[in-house]
Amino acid sequence: MSTNSYDSAFEQASNDRVEVRVAIEKLLTRGEMLDKLLECLAPFVSSPKPVGETEAAHEGHPEETHVHHEG
Repeated sequence: MSTNSYDSAFEQASNDRVEVRVAIEKLLTRGEMLDKLLECLAPFVSSPKPVGETEAAHEGHPEETHVHHEG
């Protein structure tokens, strides 16, 4: 395999990583917006669950990482 093939693979992996990071940031932002929406809607629901309760149900799953960004 030539060095050019390695360069091409490295470039593709770098580009893929950037796309993944962008997608993660979009999902984190979306999650924050949904948290705010849930907080606003909670008074109108007959038996509201705390926002963090749904996250607690997913704890223990190593493939999920919960990161909170202040914004």
